[in-house]
Amino acid sequence: MFPSFQQLLPTLQPAIKTSQENRKKAKKKIFRNFIIGFILWVSVILSWILFQSRDVTGTILFIVFLASAVLIGLSLRAVKVFRLSYSKILVANLVKQLFANIEPNEEDEKHEYRVSYMPGRKISSSKIKESNLISSYTRYNGEDYTVGKLGLTTFEFSEILLQKEEYYTDRNGRRQKRIKKVFDGIIFIADFHKHFSGETYLIRKRFFGSDKWRLVFDGSFEIELEDMEFNETFRTMTTNDIEARYILSSNLMKKIMEFNKRAKGNVQIAFRNSKMFITKETSKNHFEGKFFRNNDEEVLEEIYNDFRLYFDIIEEFTLNRRIWSKV
Repeated sequence: MFPSFQQLLPTLQPAIKTSQENRKKAKKKIFRNFIIGFILWVSVILSWILFQSRDVTGTILFIVFLASAVLIGLSLRAVKVFRLSYSKILVANLVKQLFANIEPNEEDEKHEYRVSYMPGRKISSSKIKESNLISSYTRYNGEDYTVGKLGLTTFEFSEILLQKEEYYTDRNGRRQKRIKKVFDGIIFIADFHKHFSGETYLIRKRFFGSDKWRLVFDGSFEIELEDMEFNETFRTMTTNDIEARYILSSNLMKKIMEFNKRAKGNVQIAFRNSKMFITKETSKNHFEGKFFRNNDEEVLEEIYNDFRLYFDIIEEFTLNRRIWSKV
């Protein structure tokens, strides 16, 4: 259905060339800042040798410290500007070409193939809460928002970092604040355009099982399915036993297990409100250019594979077949 990376590569060469030129410009700025900083610190040493005055050397040292901080800030900004331009020029073009070169498996005038990639945006907090897969959080950040329609199925996903502020009392009786990571990874949402009368969750089997008891409190209960390997990997919680077994056919369970192995991270899934929600924990920055790696084709192929992992969900989970209906 999707073109291979090698098929797309010729169309990406102009964008690759532009990104390489932007990297060279950024590296020149960083090298220039390093030389200026080096000269400034040499001046501190020379001032001490020539004047041997703490006041003079101290003044120069203070100025050099401030200048060094500015130079470091400018260097970091150069890297940030490069990565943003990489996303807007190269990654956006990759996603665009992926969909422009799709070969549809089914000839149907109702099928649509469109996508938008917005590196500075993220999935809304309300949709994250709608999944009911993640506990409460107070800080919410994200990037690399991708939204579109593949066949009959609309989808969206982005990288998300969720954190929670916690307060505790230290040994001296003082109230302190710490930041706890709640979730770091990718959240994917596909709309089934069909109604679920219940809610079904596939959660990881953790030692304390806090997710299980949170869902139990919300009205879910645990069920065992026919696939023993599936049961060993996921804890299936639902509010509707019949609907859960209908949705989780043997074929879909097999596909979910295959996706779980390829994803290489803690995967959890929810079926609720006519949508499928998938969360995958990962610390990797999936869709970002590498400043210190010059092999853009290799890096871009890694990004291509990361996008395909999520685009392929719709085809592999057969979401376009519209087998889902009211139970």
